[in-house]
Amino acid sequence: MRLIDFNLSTADLQQTLPLYWELTTNQIWPIQSVTLVDHQLVLVASKSALPLTLDQFNARTRQIDGQTQLCIQTPPRPRRLFGYRLSQQRLLFG
Repeated sequence: MRLIDFNLSTADLQQTLPLYWELTTNQIWPIQSVTLVDHQLVLVASKSALPLTLDQFNARTRQIDGQTQLCIQTPPRPRRLFGYRLSQQRLLFG
């Protein structure tokens, strides 16, 4: 998923929604930060962190090219993200 696609699809959502990565069903980790690596926007999840909100995510990515691909940090390298869903007032990447 490209950053511009994500931004357009979430423009009308509540900006206080927390962001999470869904590893498996019922196992979610908060997205704690974003990093630009090799023309990819890498989301970093941590089991014990406070999640970024949609508003914080937008503020941190405002200057990044919309064609940038969204990824999640996984060993040994980042994995591309293809979508998200809303569940219980949370935005879940998966």
